[in-house]
Amino acid sequence: MGKPVTLLKPLNKTKLYEEIVEQLKNRIINKDIVPGEKLPAERTLAQMLSVNRSTVRAALGKLESMDLVEIRHGEGVYVKNYLESGSLELVKELLFKNNALDMDVFKNLMDLREVLVPEMAYCAAKNRTAEDLKSLERLVSGTDKKNMDDRDMRLHNIIAMASGNVLYVILLNAFTSQMNDYYELYFSDPENRASTLAFHKDIFQAIKNREPDNAKQIMKDILKTATKRTMAMLA
Repeated sequence: MGKPVTLLKPLNKTKLYEEIVEQLKNRIINKDIVPGEKLPAERTLAQMLSVNRSTVRAALGKLESMDLVEIRHGEGVYVKNYLESGSLELVKELLFKNNALDMDVFKNLMDLREVLVPEMAYCAAKNRTAEDLKSLERLVSGTDKKNMDDRDMRLHNIIAMASGNVLYVILLNAFTSQMNDYYELYFSDPENRASTLAFHKDIFQAIKNREPDNAKQIMKDILKTATKRTMAMLA
């Protein structure tokens, strides 16, 4: 019980609720506070951090929604093992530990994308509608005027919706929300823009011709290239 007390810092006077969440989240993810450990009582935390109890209560509620703690009424607040209980909401928290990008977790995210997104393309080639194809054609032909990063995100979104599986759309949204900051960096390289334009045309043809295996392979190839180049740019 003494460990969390010594690890917590005084708070600034702005955004107190977010600061409490950030401090405790980092301690839990870094295993400074271990699974099963009981946090100090709400009143004690409020005194330690010089805030009112409602602020502490709101922060603990947020941590519970992230599956980092369990609030047992009448017993206290206990740290959970996020590797057993964590959801998609934790991805961003794991990516940025102590306000710095965790390259291992980032690579894990890229690897997972390489597994799921080619399957999404496979399903899109099988299940796409005439309307899906029109949307893709408008984007690939260039009549849908967007920056390259926006065009690429939109293309993947159309493919996800064309797959016929709503979970592909949700998972793709989760990937995109975590990788938004790196799209601009990736597409700042002319070689990456050129290879993406070629990819757009190739994946469109495979989906248009209802060639699921080809669509899957085309997607797999571009994602492998993108992962390799992105990791090199961030190194």
